Amino acid sequence: MTKIICVGFQKTGTSSIAVALSRLGYTVGNPHRRVMDEMNWKSDDPYAQLKQIMLEVLAENDAVEDTPSAFFHREMDEAFPGSKFILTRRKTENWLRSFTRFFSDKFNGPRIWMYGVDRLTGNEKAICKVYEDKNQEIIDYFKDRPDDFLILDLENGDGWLKLVTFLGEDFLKPFPHENKGMSGWRSKANQRRIFVITRIFYVITIIVLLAIWANQ
Repeated sequence: MTKIICVGFQKTGTSSIAVALSRLGYTVGNPHRRVMDEMNWKSDDPYAQLKQIMLEVLAENDAVEDTPSAFFHREMDEAFPGSKFILTRRKTENWLRSFTRFFSDKFNGPRIWMYGVDRLTGNEKAICKVYEDKNQEIIDYFKDRPDDFLILDLENGDGWLKLVTFLGEDFLKPFPHENKGMSGWRSKANQRRIFVITRIFYVITIIVLLAIWANQ
């Protein structure tokens, strides 16, 4: 099955995208949990183990999001050709503000590996550079593949329409049509109405989620 891979940094709306994909019927894996439980950070180069975790989590699910996905876009693209990649991003200063509020000053293993520093205070410029450079690296990598790559900026109003349009009919789960020939509420006309109502429900849900996320 073709995969959906979210390569945005934490605090860019990755949790909201995970909820959105789940509501569309996809299983969404989170490698960060396994990274925290299984990684041996004393090894000379954790890359091989991180890569293995990333690919295993993706293989077991329809989609993947969260740390350290942003650092393995090439590897996941090679392992699962034809996948769809979504980069969630926001203005650097807004991202850093949210990052600072959410995470402790002292970094854990994954963040030390990603940002090359052991704490937040005094390293803000270096952390922001990693964030900006990695985002640009991902954009450059997919620059000639618009059908495979989407940038979502939830702060600026990106949402259901942009996401569903990008995924397209081949990625959306087929709408269930039971006993198509029956009249009444199971008729084709009523099924279309149900489909429209369901889409409206999705839009309302994501607006609420974005409002909650914006206030975090």
